Amino acid sequence: MREMGADQERIDALLDSEQQEQPYEVLPENWPAVQLYLSVYGQFRMAANGHILGFDLNAVDIDIKRSGLEPTAQDWGKFKMLQQMTVTILNQRSPT
Repeated sequence: MREMGADQERIDALLDSEQQEQPYEVLPENWPAVQLYLSVYGQFRMAANGHILGFDLNAVDIDIKRSGLEPTAQDWGKFKMLQQMTVTILNQRSPT
């Protein structure tokens, strides 16, 4: 902003107005599913129309093997729930 001509007072005002994000708490029993989710986030399969179908499960399998994560059946179920919530939210976005 300084390079674009903003003075220090304006920069300070903008910095002060920014809201600090509160950290999210994750219950210990949900942490393995969250770790897997964060590890593969972005590895989506997409339809020709741009809709997100879900995670590329081949990429998920490879990541599990290489990362040393050992998700249980419960972890996998929680991971799939996170995936479905993500797909729903991302597909509700307005196309840009």
